Amino acid sequence: MNWVLPHAPLNLRRNPFGFVPLEESSGLTVPEVELSTPIASLREPGFAVLLMGEAGRGKSTHLRAIHEAFAELPFTYIGEGERPQIPVAPVVFVDECQRLSWWGRRRLFRRPQVSFALTSHLDVTGELKRAGLRVFTRTLGELDEGRIERILRLRIEGVRLAPGRVPSLEEGSVRWLIQHFGSDLRGMSSLLYEVFQALEEPTDVKPLDLDRARREQCGLPSG
Repeated sequence: MNWVLPHAPLNLRRNPFGFVPLEESSGLTVPEVELSTPIASLREPGFAVLLMGEAGRGKSTHLRAIHEAFAELPFTYIGEGERPQIPVAPVVFVDECQRLSWWGRRRLFRRPQVSFALTSHLDVTGELKRAGLRVFTRTLGELDEGRIERILRLRIEGVRLAPGRVPSLEEGSVRWLIQHFGSDLRGMSSLLYEVFQALEEPTDVKPLDLDRARREQCGLPSG
């Protein structure tokens, strides 16, 4: 049986703004934080990397990029309302650690001879230090237009199927996205996913296309 990739007419393996497999995420990162120092420190016990910031600012993406250096170790994402068992490992990776209870974090951070790589909306630096850990805390902030453009371009190039043309963002489209979403990459990706789902051939995505998709997404009349 011949399987046809649904986005092959766009010269793409899949929609670039859908789910990114863990093993591919590090190659799509334009780091805001220099990662070599915290990665080296995590190789010794008693260290914690804490990445903070508002939703859509790249915390999970940076954490996955760090995890690439420890690919043999588990990576735990904590969904809303979940209380997962955190695996035992020399470096514990937890995305959205603020969703653990205070008591759960206290027990986790006091594991002996362990280092941690974490994302959180809550500043748990004090909790980590009280557990006797050395802490590297970084808050990921606003993204400028150039960096956002590089990130979105990487997402498209990362799923390229073959040499040749692929869809691209027309000049002005990134500016339109920033005007409507600020530096919320998650919100941008959600809209771009819908736009790319509707494409039938490689073409430039224009601000008008984004505006039309935004109105449909919000249930507003076109025009």
